[in-house]
Amino acid sequence: MRRALLALLVLAACGRGAPEPVPVAEAPSFRDRAQLIASTTRGTAQDLTGEWVISQSYPGQPLAAPGTRVVVAPGAGGAVLWRFSGAAGDGEVATVTGLPGRFVPGAGGGPELWVLWVDDDFRTAAVGTPDGSIGWIMNRPGEASGDRTAAAREVLEWSGYDLGRLGSGA
Repeated sequence: MRRALLALLVLAACGRGAPEPVPVAEAPSFRDRAQLIASTTRGTAQDLTGEWVISQSYPGQPLAAPGTRVVVAPGAGGAVLWRFSGAAGDGEVATVTGLPGRFVPGAGGGPELWVLWVDDDFRTAAVGTPDGSIGWIMNRPGEASGDRTAAAREVLEWSGYDLGRLGSGA
């Protein structure tokens, strides 16, 4: 009797198959991922080194909220450090240079940051991620310009970003 019960349990377990995979929620995206996106061929770590202020960004990005100061600096071993300080707190993202205008996660992980556009004098830049989970416009302190901000917004829109959700600190 025990053997028959054990055989039935084994057969029942075999018939169930593998459990259904649990769906993984995608990160919220502020861009149409079907839209093409490209990084600029300018905007090396050396070009971006120094202080910036985020003027517009997407909601839910505490380290990249409008008014946040960003310092881009070279780090050890070819790393590029992005240091954020603002009302939401301080943070740092360590990246390494990938293709031109692309900064891939360093040893600590983090987002892949792409410089989508930067003006000729490196005063205004649009930064985003290929998955659209992050996006912002930043300016050198005291260097904001309506024309350059409009150009940065156009590039975000061309890259599939929803400008209606882009917020400013003003």
